[in-house]
Amino acid sequence: NGMRYIAPRKVGEHDVLYGSVTSGDIAEFLRAKGIDIDKRKIQLDEPIKHLGDYEVKIKLHPEVTATVKVVVTKEG
Repeated sequence: NGMRYIAPRKVGEHDVLYGSVTSGDIAEFLRAKGIDIDKRKIQLDEPIKHLGDYEVKIKLHPEVTATVKVVVTKEG
């Protein structure tokens, strides 16, 4: 809990992302921080395609869930 992932992305018209932020991207970020999480445990209903702040839940154990704040910003 309390981790924050800032994901700069290229955006098009109406601040819609070219591409998206996926559970794989979040798992890769966590791995870089020394936390090995299977991307299937990251509870992201669909890839993030808009700028903004998102709370993403990670199921660590059947009774334990952590939250990562994902901040999607304009690249550059």
